[in-house]
Amino acid sequence: MIQSHKAQNSEMGFHERLKNEMSFYYERTVNTKGEVLTEMKNNPYFQKNDVWNLDTIGLINNFKEMHSRYNRSTKNIDFLLLNPTFRIEIKYLFYKKLFNDEWSLNRIMTAIYQVNKIQGFLNECYPNVKSILELDMDKAAEKWVLWLESKGVNLKITKYVGHRDTFEKASTGIVTFLKMIYSAIKTVTDDRDEWKKESWDIRNLKKLYGISHNQSANSYFLHFDKIKNPKFRDAVKKYFRHRLLGKQNFSGTTAGNYMTYVTPFFNHISELEPEWKDLKKLQRKHILDYIQWLHRYANSSINHRNSNPDGYVRQSLAIVQKVLTDFQNYQYDTAPETDIRILIFPEDKPLEKKKAYDQVDYIPDFVLDQLFTEINHLHKEVQPIVWIAFKTGLRISDILTLRQDCLVKLNGKYQIVTDIKKTYVAGHSIPIDEEIASIIVALIDLSINNSNSDNNPDKFILSRYSGVRKGKPFSQEWVRQKLNTLAHDREIKTEDGKIFHFKTHQFRHTYAVKMLNNGTDILTVKELLAHASPEMTMRYAKLLDGTKRKAFEEAIKNGVFSFDKNGEVKEIKPNEDIPEDVLEMLWREQKLTAIDNPYGTCHARINGNCPYSEEPPCLTCNGGSPCKDLAIGLSDMDVQKYELLVKTSSKTIEVLEQRGRHDVAQKNKKNLDRYQDILKTIQDGNIIFGRLDRIKRKQGS
Repeated sequence: MIQSHKAQNSEMGFHERLKNEMSFYYERTVNTKGEVLTEMKNNPYFQKNDVWNLDTIGLINNFKEMHSRYNRSTKNIDFLLLNPTFRIEIKYLFYKKLFNDEWSLNRIMTAIYQVNKIQGFLNECYPNVKSILELDMDKAAEKWVLWLESKGVNLKITKYVGHRDTFEKASTGIVTFLKMIYSAIKTVTDDRDEWKKESWDIRNLKKLYGISHNQSANSYFLHFDKIKNPKFRDAVKKYFRHRLLGKQNFSGTTAGNYMTYVTPFFNHISELEPEWKDLKKLQRKHILDYIQWLHRYANSSINHRNSNPDGYVRQSLAIVQKVLTDFQNYQYDTAPETDIRILIFPEDKPLEKKKAYDQVDYIPDFVLDQLFTEINHLHKEVQPIVWIAFKTGLRISDILTLRQDCLVKLNGKYQIVTDIKKTYVAGHSIPIDEEIASIIVALIDLSINNSNSDNNPDKFILSRYSGVRKGKPFSQEWVRQKLNTLAHDREIKTEDGKIFHFKTHQFRHTYAVKMLNNGTDILTVKELLAHASPEMTMRYAKLLDGTKRKAFEEAIKNGVFSFDKNGEVKEIKPNEDIPEDVLEMLWREQKLTAIDNPYGTCHARINGNCPYSEEPPCLTCNGGSPCKDLAIGLSDMDVQKYELLVKTSSKTIEVLEQRGRHDVAQKNKKNLDRYQDILKTIQDGNIIFGRLDRIKRKQGS
């Protein structure tokens, strides 16, 4: 039946085709197993009626829940004010948005009010236009704003801009509504193969070809129509199709990033050479002109928070160079004849400025304390996301795409198991505590209860079940907005009194810094964060070392102390500056090459030169056996003592293994086994005596 409708459509005119599609619809029913059953209904209600009644629409299974949430008194969607052809286009758009679960009934009612304004605009400014798609939208958008102003429509509102920590004037939605309706109608009425369209919907490419993309992002479209030269546009489409189907580190998200940089390049070349149909004659002079324009644009237009014009130029040139090189390698007809290596040189790209180690963008404790004090005022759906991010260090994109099978319990301990998209790590596991496990369990239960194969086919635990993001996770942008709304409303400030600006990736940096501060070694942090290379992890380590170095130097200023020959603490050279070389030696030996033990830090242990780490005196002084006068478990502090010994011994073994000292590590393992055996015994409430027969002899028994 679907094929017969498509065959009919191919033989019809544009508006007749739209009317024909509205003569039927697909009704969905969810069975007890959560499976979605679809039945085609030959019902021309949406085609024939120019007034749609919401109660009638609410009888269709697809919209029963949506209708129950509708909270307005108006019950009719009235298309009567529209001219006949524009009416068909708008009805078709609303029909598609409804059955694709992209617009709610409330959104439809708001839209029809604004659509009536468009009809008034068309009547006055374009009386002879039969379809909105006939408009030159760039010119029409300018006329639209002037027309709205002439009607006294308010076009500005004051809103809070979080990344600038200020209130600013912004355009209302009506300003861009004409362009939005034009784009939406153009998209929904284009029934060509996805590859042939001027805008590709990544969601469709995912369904058809399994092409991956960041599902927590807001953007789904690749807009090739922004490339003005048709020949260049076709070449870029051909290239993107090639790369996307190759699935080699080129996702829909990557393609969107490429579009950001290649579109200005091709448009600039088109302005320089408007007659060109290919890039065969591209020369160094064209590239130099583009580079000059690129610097002007980056320095005048890239002005958002933490903007980096040089970084934009560097990234633009890198991507353009990659695309042009691939054009040559793939032997495209449009490829430049000149070798790309003598069109774009390494020296063209501004050097990346090295960030100071203390510029890691983590959330300071001063701000964290405020955040967790005010967390109950945060949107309830964002609260668990913050806790998971803080306790696991996962990227926000990986948290938002956690699935119902992500929680695993192994040997009595919980862990999250998920795939890391950015670094292509499958089955990455992160240990979590009982508190986070309980949050994950609650989210899984909620997801299972609300999901079916239609509204959450990927079984996300943080999914939208209706609307434009139906079947997709919460968007990263939405999470960030809610965090910054909280910061503004509850006045979460930095130590210098400014409203703190949250970025979701800051939780990952914060997790890493706290892990290192708590004594976790650098390799473990790298593994937990699933870093592809140690470079980022080392930045955290430098931050940690720098912070501790400052504290070390402050302590040194207060005086250096040492043990004298009798073992007494004695101050050396009080109130004098320590020579830099001595300070450096102390720092390197006691921080960078030493390891914690129950008595302080010592680098002899890590070098394998400490006999007492393998043979602790009280446990070995009696010919390798414990002291006869020793008793363990009588003191309230004994459990804590051996917990510390187990922890420091485990750490010593771990570092020894990393340094290849397997022989010394093996000796320490024997000692660790002894500590663990003692700890288990006294944790059960028992007491261990050095020699019971010695006590018996003292009693004369």
